Amino acid sequence: MDSHPASVSVGETSIASPWLWPYGGDLARFDPRIDHEGAVACRLNDQHSKSVDVEPSFVHSTENLGALEYERRVQTGLVPTRDVSHDWYNGQVWLAFPKVKQLINVRHIEDAHGFQETSRGPSANGRSRLRDALTLFDESGALFLTTKWSMCKALLAHDWRTLLCEQRERWPDRAKVLLVGHGLLDSMDMPHKGLCAKVVPVQVPSLDMRPSELQRLMLLVVEQLRGPGNLSPLPVMGIPGWFSESEAPGFYQDSAVYRAKPTRRVSSSHERLAFVWDGSTLALGKCAGQSLPEFQGEESPDSSEHGAG
Repeated sequence: MDSHPASVSVGETSIASPWLWPYGGDLARFDPRIDHEGAVACRLNDQHSKSVDVEPSFVHSTENLGALEYERRVQTGLVPTRDVSHDWYNGQVWLAFPKVKQLINVRHIEDAHGFQETSRGPSANGRSRLRDALTLFDESGALFLTTKWSMCKALLAHDWRTLLCEQRERWPDRAKVLLVGHGLLDSMDMPHKGLCAKVVPVQVPSLDMRPSELQRLMLLVVEQLRGPGNLSPLPVMGIPGWFSESEAPGFYQDSAVYRAKPTRRVSSSHERLAFVWDGSTLALGKCAGQSLPEFQGEESPDSSEHGAG
Protein backbone atom coordinates (compact mmCIF):
# COMPACT_ATOMS: atom_id res chain seq x y z
CA MET A 1 0.00 0.00 0.00
CA ASP A 2 1.13 3.57 -0.54
CA SER A 3 1.81 5.27 2.75
CA HIS A 4 1.97 8.94 3.54
CA PRO A 5 3.87 10.18 6.57
CA ALA A 6 1.96 12.75 8.56
CA SER A 7 3.77 16.06 8.70
CA VAL A 8 4.46 17.03 12.29
CA SER A 9 5.38 20.62 13.08
CA VAL A 10 7.96 21.41 15.74
CA GLY A 11 8.26 25.17 16.15
CA GLU A 12 8.59 26.33 12.56
CA THR A 13 10.04 23.04 11.30
CA SER A 14 7.92 20.44 9.53
CA ILE A 15 9.09 16.85 10.13
CA ALA A 16 7.97 14.42 7.44
CA SER A 17 9.48 11.43 9.29
CA PRO A 18 8.56 11.92 12.96
CA TRP A 19 10.02 8.52 13.93
CA LEU A 20 13.50 9.92 13.23
CA TRP A 21 13.29 12.39 16.10
CA PRO A 22 16.16 10.81 18.10
CA TYR A 23 18.46 10.92 15.06
CA GLY A 24 18.09 14.49 13.88
CA GLY A 25 14.77 14.26 12.06
CA ASP A 26 14.56 14.27 8.27
CA LEU A 27 18.30 14.89 7.92
CA ALA A 28 18.82 11.27 9.02
CA ARG A 29 16.91 9.82 6.07
CA PHE A 30 18.91 7.67 3.67
CA ASP A 31 20.17 9.39 0.55
CA PRO A 32 20.09 6.73 -2.21
CA ARG A 33 22.65 8.53 -4.36
CA ILE A 34 25.79 6.39 -4.15
CA ASP A 35 28.53 8.17 -6.09
CA HIS A 36 31.39 5.84 -5.11
CA GLU A 37 31.98 2.49 -3.45
CA GLY A 38 31.95 2.83 0.30
CA ALA A 39 29.88 6.02 0.25
CA VAL A 40 27.66 4.99 3.17
CA ALA A 41 30.62 4.21 5.44
CA CYS A 42 32.23 7.52 4.46
CA ARG A 43 29.09 9.50 5.24
CA LEU A 44 28.75 7.81 8.62
CA ASN A 45 32.41 8.38 9.47
CA ASP A 46 31.95 12.06 8.58
CA GLN A 47 29.15 12.23 11.13
CA HIS A 48 31.23 10.13 13.52
CA SER A 49 34.00 12.72 13.49
CA LYS A 50 31.56 15.28 14.89
CA SER A 51 30.55 13.03 17.80
CA VAL A 52 32.56 12.82 21.00
CA ASP A 53 30.88 9.68 22.35
CA VAL A 54 31.22 7.11 19.54
CA GLU A 55 34.11 4.63 19.60
CA PRO A 56 33.73 2.31 16.57
CA SER A 57 34.39 3.27 12.97
CA PHE A 58 32.40 2.25 9.92
CA VAL A 59 34.27 0.24 7.31
CA HIS A 60 33.00 -0.58 3.85
CA SER A 61 32.34 -4.29 3.43
CA THR A 62 30.86 -6.58 0.79
CA GLU A 63 31.47 -9.76 2.79
CA ASN A 64 28.63 -12.13 3.51
CA LEU A 65 29.19 -12.37 7.25
CA GLY A 66 27.28 -14.73 9.50
CA ALA A 67 25.49 -13.23 12.51
CA LEU A 68 28.09 -14.19 15.10
CA GLU A 69 30.99 -13.43 12.76
CA TYR A 70 29.52 -9.96 12.29
CA GLU A 71 29.31 -9.45 16.07
CA ARG A 72 32.94 -10.51 16.47
CA ARG A 73 33.98 -8.01 13.81
CA VAL A 74 32.07 -5.24 15.60
CA GLN A 75 33.85 -6.19 18.82
CA THR A 76 37.13 -5.09 17.19
CA GLY A 77 35.78 -1.55 16.84
CA LEU A 78 34.92 -1.79 13.14
CA VAL A 79 31.29 -1.89 11.98
CA PRO A 80 31.01 -3.62 8.55
CA THR A 81 28.90 -1.34 6.36
CA ARG A 82 27.43 -1.96 2.92
CA ASP A 83 26.17 0.70 0.54
CA VAL A 84 22.53 0.03 1.48
CA SER A 85 19.89 1.86 3.47
CA HIS A 86 19.72 -0.92 6.09
CA ASP A 87 23.33 -0.29 7.10
CA TRP A 88 22.86 3.49 6.94
CA TYR A 89 20.18 3.30 9.62
CA ASN A 90 22.31 0.91 11.65
CA GLY A 91 24.92 3.65 11.62
CA GLN A 92 22.42 6.27 12.74
CA VAL A 93 21.61 4.22 15.83
CA TRP A 94 25.32 3.72 16.52
CA LEU A 95 25.89 7.45 16.33
CA ALA A 96 22.96 8.31 18.61
CA PHE A 97 23.20 5.46 21.15
CA PRO A 98 26.66 3.88 20.92
CA LYS A 99 26.67 2.36 24.40
CA VAL A 100 23.39 0.56 23.68
CA LYS A 101 24.78 -0.96 20.48
CA GLN A 102 27.97 -1.94 22.29
CA LEU A 103 26.00 -3.61 25.08
CA ILE A 104 23.96 -5.62 22.56
CA ASN A 105 27.23 -6.71 20.94
CA VAL A 106 28.76 -7.70 24.30
CA ARG A 107 25.73 -9.74 25.30
CA HIS A 108 25.72 -11.57 21.95
CA ILE A 109 29.39 -12.50 22.30
CA GLU A 110 29.20 -13.50 25.95
CA ASP A 111 26.09 -15.60 25.48
CA ALA A 112 27.56 -17.36 22.46
CA HIS A 113 30.64 -18.27 24.48
CA GLY A 114 28.61 -19.58 27.40
CA PHE A 115 29.62 -16.85 29.84
CA GLN A 116 26.00 -16.16 30.74
CA GLU A 117 23.29 -18.61 31.78
CA THR A 118 20.31 -16.41 31.05
CA SER A 119 19.03 -18.51 28.15
CA ARG A 120 17.13 -21.73 28.62
CA GLY A 121 17.84 -23.72 25.51
CA PRO A 122 18.27 -22.89 21.84
CA SER A 123 15.51 -21.68 19.56
CA ALA A 124 14.68 -23.28 16.23
CA ASN A 125 17.35 -21.25 14.42
CA GLY A 126 20.11 -22.45 16.72
CA ARG A 127 20.43 -19.18 18.66
CA SER A 128 19.59 -18.91 22.32
CA ARG A 129 16.38 -17.17 23.34
CA LEU A 130 18.48 -14.34 24.71
CA ARG A 131 20.23 -13.82 21.36
CA ASP A 132 16.86 -13.98 19.59
CA ALA A 133 15.61 -11.19 21.88
CA LEU A 134 18.73 -9.09 21.31
CA THR A 135 18.41 -9.56 17.55
CA LEU A 136 14.72 -8.60 17.58
CA PHE A 137 15.44 -5.48 19.61
CA ASP A 138 18.39 -4.54 17.40
CA GLU A 139 16.37 -4.99 14.20
CA SER A 140 12.81 -4.02 15.20
CA GLY A 141 13.00 -2.75 18.76
CA ALA A 142 11.53 0.37 20.33
CA LEU A 143 10.75 1.94 23.66
CA PHE A 144 7.17 2.99 24.30
CA LEU A 145 7.54 5.96 26.65
CA THR A 146 4.50 7.27 28.50
CA THR A 147 3.69 9.30 31.57
CA LYS A 148 0.54 7.21 32.17
CA TRP A 149 0.73 3.63 33.46
CA SER A 150 -2.74 3.05 32.01
CA MET A 151 -1.22 3.32 28.53
CA CYS A 152 1.41 0.69 29.40
CA LYS A 153 -1.42 -1.61 30.51
CA ALA A 154 -3.37 -0.97 27.32
CA LEU A 155 -0.33 -1.86 25.21
CA LEU A 156 0.36 -5.07 27.15
CA ALA A 157 -3.30 -6.07 26.87
CA HIS A 158 -3.53 -5.28 23.12
CA ASP A 159 -6.28 -2.82 23.99
CA TRP A 160 -5.76 -0.90 20.76
CA ARG A 161 -8.94 1.14 21.07
CA THR A 162 -7.86 2.61 24.40
CA LEU A 163 -4.24 3.04 23.39
CA LEU A 164 -4.54 4.42 19.87
CA CYS A 165 -8.06 5.79 19.50
CA GLU A 166 -9.38 7.04 22.83
CA GLN A 167 -5.99 8.54 23.75
CA ARG A 168 -5.30 9.86 20.26
CA GLU A 169 -5.62 13.58 20.91
CA ARG A 170 -3.55 13.30 24.09
CA TRP A 171 -0.61 11.37 22.62
CA PRO A 172 1.77 14.34 22.24
CA ASP A 173 1.55 14.99 25.99
CA ARG A 174 1.28 11.38 27.18
CA ALA A 175 3.30 9.07 24.94
CA LYS A 176 6.28 8.85 22.61
CA VAL A 177 7.79 5.95 20.66
CA LEU A 178 11.56 5.72 20.27
CA LEU A 179 12.50 3.44 17.38
CA VAL A 180 15.83 1.71 17.97
CA GLY A 181 15.73 -1.20 15.51
CA HIS A 182 17.65 -0.26 12.37
CA GLY A 183 15.78 -2.78 10.22
CA LEU A 184 12.52 -1.13 11.26
CA LEU A 185 13.92 2.34 10.62
CA ASP A 186 14.84 1.14 7.14
CA SER A 187 11.34 -0.25 6.54
CA MET A 188 9.74 3.03 7.60
CA ASP A 189 10.67 4.58 4.26
CA MET A 190 8.13 2.24 2.59
CA PRO A 191 5.96 0.88 5.42
CA HIS A 192 3.00 -1.45 5.20
CA LYS A 193 0.04 -1.68 7.54
CA GLY A 194 1.26 -4.84 9.27
CA LEU A 195 4.71 -3.48 10.11
CA CYS A 196 5.29 -3.84 13.87
CA ALA A 197 7.81 -2.58 16.35
CA LYS A 198 8.85 -4.91 19.16
CA VAL A 199 8.56 -2.64 22.16
CA VAL A 200 9.17 -2.41 25.87
CA PRO A 201 6.76 0.01 27.58
CA VAL A 202 8.21 2.30 30.23
CA GLN A 203 6.39 4.79 32.41
CA VAL A 204 8.55 7.90 32.71
CA PRO A 205 8.15 11.10 34.76
CA SER A 206 8.52 13.27 31.63
CA LEU A 207 8.70 12.79 27.86
CA ASP A 208 11.28 15.57 27.67
CA MET A 209 14.40 13.43 28.08
CA ARG A 210 17.96 14.20 27.04
CA PRO A 211 19.75 11.75 24.70
CA SER A 212 22.08 10.73 27.55
CA GLU A 213 19.08 9.83 29.74
CA LEU A 214 17.42 7.91 26.91
CA GLN A 215 20.62 5.93 26.42
CA ARG A 216 20.94 5.17 30.13
CA LEU A 217 17.34 3.98 30.22
CA MET A 218 17.86 1.75 27.17
CA LEU A 219 20.98 0.21 28.73
CA LEU A 220 18.93 -0.84 31.74
CA VAL A 221 16.18 -2.25 29.53
CA VAL A 222 18.57 -4.25 27.34
CA GLU A 223 20.13 -5.75 30.49
CA GLN A 224 16.73 -7.24 31.37
CA LEU A 225 15.99 -8.99 28.07
CA ARG A 226 15.76 -12.77 28.44
CA GLY A 227 13.72 -13.95 25.45
CA PRO A 228 11.75 -12.65 22.45
CA GLY A 229 8.49 -12.94 24.39
CA ASN A 230 9.65 -10.07 26.61
CA LEU A 231 8.80 -7.68 23.73
CA SER A 232 5.29 -6.48 22.88
CA PRO A 233 4.06 -5.75 19.33
CA LEU A 234 3.02 -2.26 18.30
CA PRO A 235 1.82 -1.67 14.70
CA VAL A 236 3.76 1.44 13.79
CA MET A 237 1.43 2.86 11.15
CA GLY A 238 -1.21 3.24 13.83
CA ILE A 239 0.91 5.49 16.04
CA PRO A 240 -1.00 8.79 16.21
CA GLY A 241 0.60 11.54 14.16
CA TRP A 242 2.89 9.29 12.15
CA PHE A 243 0.83 8.36 9.07
CA SER A 244 -2.17 10.05 7.52
CA GLU A 245 -3.80 6.67 6.72
CA SER A 246 -4.53 6.13 10.41
CA GLU A 247 -7.06 8.96 10.22
CA ALA A 248 -9.27 6.92 7.87
CA PRO A 249 -12.50 5.40 9.30
CA GLY A 250 -12.09 1.74 10.19
CA PHE A 251 -8.29 1.82 10.05
CA TYR A 252 -7.91 0.17 13.46
CA GLN A 253 -10.60 -2.45 12.85
CA ASP A 254 -8.31 -4.72 10.83
CA SER A 255 -8.05 -7.69 13.20
CA ALA A 256 -5.21 -9.20 11.17
CA VAL A 257 -3.05 -6.25 12.28
CA TYR A 258 -4.64 -5.14 15.54
CA ARG A 259 -4.85 -8.57 17.07
CA ALA A 260 -6.21 -9.63 20.42
CA LYS A 261 -3.63 -10.71 22.97
CA PRO A 262 -2.99 -14.49 23.02
CA THR A 263 -4.46 -16.13 26.10
CA ARG A 264 -2.06 -19.07 26.44
CA ARG A 265 0.25 -19.14 29.42
CA VAL A 266 3.97 -19.09 28.75
CA SER A 267 7.18 -19.44 30.73
CA SER A 268 8.68 -16.47 32.54
CA SER A 269 11.29 -15.92 29.80
CA HIS A 270 8.40 -15.23 27.42
CA GLU A 271 6.51 -12.80 29.66
CA ARG A 272 6.05 -9.25 28.44
CA LEU A 273 8.27 -6.70 30.14
CA ALA A 274 7.09 -3.32 31.40
CA PHE A 275 8.97 -0.88 33.59
CA VAL A 276 8.67 2.27 35.66
CA TRP A 277 11.58 4.72 35.40
CA ASP A 278 11.95 7.49 37.97
CA GLY A 279 14.92 9.14 36.31
CA SER A 280 17.56 7.11 38.14
CA THR A 281 16.32 3.55 38.74
CA LEU A 282 14.25 1.05 36.80
CA ALA A 283 11.55 -1.06 38.45
CA LEU A 284 9.25 -3.69 37.05
CA GLY A 285 5.68 -2.58 36.57
CA LYS A 286 3.09 -5.26 37.22
CA CYS A 287 -0.32 -5.64 35.63
CA ALA A 288 -3.16 -7.70 37.02
CA GLY A 289 -2.75 -11.36 36.11
CA GLN A 290 0.78 -10.88 34.77
CA SER A 291 3.62 -12.93 36.18
CA LEU A 292 6.97 -11.32 35.71
CA PRO A 293 10.41 -12.68 34.85
CA GLU A 294 13.25 -12.61 37.30
CA PHE A 295 14.61 -9.09 37.69
CA GLN A 296 18.34 -8.79 38.22
CA GLY A 297 18.60 -5.56 40.17
CA GLU A 298 18.30 -1.85 39.48
CA GLU A 299 21.88 -0.62 39.21
CA SER A 300 22.92 1.26 36.14
CA PRO A 301 24.93 -0.69 33.55
CA ASP A 302 27.46 2.13 33.83
CA SER A 303 28.49 0.63 37.16
CA SER A 304 28.72 -2.95 35.87
CA GLU A 305 31.16 -4.76 33.62
CA HIS A 306 28.75 -4.31 30.69
CA GLY A 307 28.82 -0.54 30.99
CA ALA A 308 32.26 -0.28 29.51
CA GLY A 309 30.96 -2.38 26.56
